Amino acid sequence: MTKKLLIRELAQLIFLVLLSVPCLLRADDLMTIFEIALQNDPILKQAEAKQSAAGESRNQGLAQFFPTIKAAGSSGREWRHNKKTRLNSFYPSTQEYWNSNFSVNLTQPLFHWDHWVQLSQSDNQIAQAEAAYQAELQNLMVRVTEAYFNVLAAQDNLQFTVSEKEAIANQLDQAKQRFDVGIIPITDVYEAQAAYDQTVANELEAANNLDNQKEALLEIIGTNTVQVNSLGQTLPLKKPEPAELSKWDENAEATNLSIIAAFNEMEVSRKAIDIQRSGHLPKLDLVGAYGATDNNSSFGLRGDTQSIGVQLNVPLFEGGAVNSRTRQASFEYEAAKENLMAVKRSVKRQVNNAYRSILTNISRIEALKATVTSAASALEASEAGFEVGIRTMVDILSEQRNVYRAKRDLSRARYDYLLNTIKLKQTVSNLTQTDLEQVNSLLVANLTNK
Repeated sequence: MTKKLLIRELAQLIFLVLLSVPCLLRADDLMTIFEIALQNDPILKQAEAKQSAAGESRNQGLAQFFPTIKAAGSSGREWRHNKKTRLNSFYPSTQEYWNSNFSVNLTQPLFHWDHWVQLSQSDNQIAQAEAAYQAELQNLMVRVTEAYFNVLAAQDNLQFTVSEKEAIANQLDQAKQRFDVGIIPITDVYEAQAAYDQTVANELEAANNLDNQKEALLEIIGTNTVQVNSLGQTLPLKKPEPAELSKWDENAEATNLSIIAAFNEMEVSRKAIDIQRSGHLPKLDLVGAYGATDNNSSFGLRGDTQSIGVQLNVPLFEGGAVNSRTRQASFEYEAAKENLMAVKRSVKRQVNNAYRSILTNISRIEALKATVTSAASALEASEAGFEVGIRTMVDILSEQRNVYRAKRDLSRARYDYLLNTIKLKQTVSNLTQTDLEQVNSLLVANLTNK
């Protein structure tokens, strides 16, 4: 074989190898997924649109303090039928002429109490929408992290299930061989076969769950495929700082964005009462008008008029509508107050849950690490006992299940610890992209297709 031909064959071989390597070699880390979600998540975009819409409320409030100018005009052909008298006998009985009118009216509000209240109300509407948007942005961080870790947990579960199936398959092969030579009874073979069949079913369920978790992540980011990096073995375990739960409760009540949004929503409702009550107050306007008329009839009406002055409107009676609208606004204000209280209680529960869950996760991770080690030792002891006839196949299969159950629980506990750390910061609205970057630094690239 010539050197040139050898190089060509080598190039083709390398090309085939590269084709065989799946595109999963370039998995997406948490920050990459979050950046995609920022662009595509419809819930965040909805909050952003509402924020922009709320910003227009102040422009509308300011517009009420400026003058309103309206112009109107008309022109048309008219026919006039004159009744004959001694005074107008010289006029024709029928006149046909053009009649044109033009007018400009100006109204400048001088005192409208509801305009001032609405301007103040717009500030609360903007603050409420801004807080809601920022809350949704932090919620997106949590949703992405949770969906990302759910995919990782599902991948781990599938991998553990496959490994357990392979281990039981080996036990099944050994059981059949031992039965063939009369060392063990047929019941051990049946036990191993039943355990193997169960792991096959578990593998199908685990694969389906992985697909479902990926779909949940895709729902957020809006892309067709997603591959994720795995969590590394090194995971620093840190308790919440500050250590006092009461400090977290105080900070959450002062800074939580959902509470801020609910408070401003309540203020909007409170000021709506003043707006409705202003229906009893007088309104004062500066009004001006200019009009021009051109009438080509025999009377020859042509000229213009100007006027300027102040106009006072005093409401006297509207059938009780003002009082009814005021009561309605009062009820809506009471509802908004109760909603604020409900939000505060919900946030307090979230703080307590996340805080205690972190402490539980830390203890649970340490305990499960020991469980994995002890379960592996128990499995080795059972296998050794099986060799000398003091343990049965049922014992080995039971210990194998314990090993993989402990591994699954440890895997889930690690993800839960990180997720609860993120959630605790969300409760005090102190969650930033820097926190996601810290979590992202704990991930390692996958080199296999799980």
